[in-house]
Amino acid sequence: MWNVKCKILFVLALASSVFAGEASLCRIRKVVWVGEHSAYDEAHLNLVEGSPCESWKNAAARLARDYEDRGFAAVQVVGKMHYGMGGASGKDTLGVLMVELKRGVGYVWAAPENLDSSGTDAEVFRRLSGIEEGAPVSLTDLERSERKLARLGYYEQTAPARLFRDPARNRLVPAFSMRAARNSEAEGLLSYSSEDNLWEGLVNVKLYNILGTARDLTLQGFTGESSRHLDFLYKEPWIFSSPWNIVLQGQFDEEIYSVESDTLDGKLKDVTERVAMGEVGVTRDIGFDWNIGIFFGMSEDDKHTTFEVNYVSLDRFVLPRRGLKMQGFATWKMDRPDSLDNYLESHGKILSYYPLFGNVITRFTGAAGGIFPTDATLKRSDYFALGGMDSFKGMGYRFMRSRAYGFSELALLWQDGYNLSIEAFYQPGLYRGFAPERGWKREQDYGIAFTQYRGNWSVNLYYALRNGENYLDGIIGFGLKTLF
Repeated sequence: MWNVKCKILFVLALASSVFAGEASLCRIRKVVWVGEHSAYDEAHLNLVEGSPCESWKNAAARLARDYEDRGFAAVQVVGKMHYGMGGASGKDTLGVLMVELKRGVGYVWAAPENLDSSGTDAEVFRRLSGIEEGAPVSLTDLERSERKLARLGYYEQTAPARLFRDPARNRLVPAFSMRAARNSEAEGLLSYSSEDNLWEGLVNVKLYNILGTARDLTLQGFTGESSRHLDFLYKEPWIFSSPWNIVLQGQFDEEIYSVESDTLDGKLKDVTERVAMGEVGVTRDIGFDWNIGIFFGMSEDDKHTTFEVNYVSLDRFVLPRRGLKMQGFATWKMDRPDSLDNYLESHGKILSYYPLFGNVITRFTGAAGGIFPTDATLKRSDYFALGGMDSFKGMGYRFMRSRAYGFSELALLWQDGYNLSIEAFYQPGLYRGFAPERGWKREQDYGIAFTQYRGNWSVNLYYALRNGENYLDGIIGFGLKTLF
């Protein structure tokens, strides 16, 4: 009986190996083109020679997509395999692929339209879409434009984008379904550190797409026991009908800190440092995801120039689920007092969302910054202000100063649509100690956060700890936001 079973298993294994071997014998020997085509088409598709017989379909889809992005929205790449006497069973080891390219008529873009009530001037909407009237139709650009409009925060997408043909000309009208969203916001955030028994408050007011003109205005104010901070930003889009925006921004910073007294008695005295800074600059979009800007500014003890670059491919404005966001800044400060040095300040940040399964998402954050030359003579306000939800979360807002820093963060999120987000995060990092401290210091922060949206309101709670702290000595934050 045992011998019979062994023989049966051997026969089954032999049969399966034979069929697998036969299936793998089918290869494309040659690609034969029918009808009009170009050398570019041949180079794109002839690469499948020697590959499995089914591989041509993926190559044909890539070639068709390439034509779709060059204005030929109705292109077709039709192929058929011809086998020898063995047919398609695999006994004939080589086959001939007959290919025909049906390119169709070329199309250009008509002016984009919105099928919903966007609350935005029609010309402003067309500029925001990024699609240029008269340019060759590109289905990839249509997808990018749709994602861009969805993540601006100006609109809520109610249906996928559609294409309509202009009956009189070879033009396609990209038609979006974007409804005006309550995107402007007013937010208050209150935090408490039980270790320092310290309360801090932060207020944010952001006005987006003012009166449907794509103008933006942001105001942010912070107050704590020993510091106060105010930020201002205003954007005027498409100045003189050009692709460039004018941006005005400024900040005021006041900080009280202690230094050794001049009396040499070992006592400390409080010093108040105030800095006001203003900048004017221009920004513009590059494609659908990139943005660059150049700024010129001055304060009471310097003049400076800043170059910035931004990349955003997030899928939506509220509680994004996938995509990437990158920011980079380089500032050269000059015309300094004799007691201070000119210096270059550079810093950047990357933020990435990736869905794992269901409502579970991961978020990775990395950031770094430095001041060069490293031995430049600076005043306290020249250093990076670290701490808060945008940097080291276990520290209070603008808790400390440093010449250089770097950190990464890994967060695990559970999101329920646009309404609820719960996350746990871990954030290791390094920073350069501020005088009288020297050398690099390690930092590890971790905690949990909760965000709940209800209509036009949202509530945010978080609890963050620094490594080595008692579990009851962390920072607890409570935020309340309204959309209007």
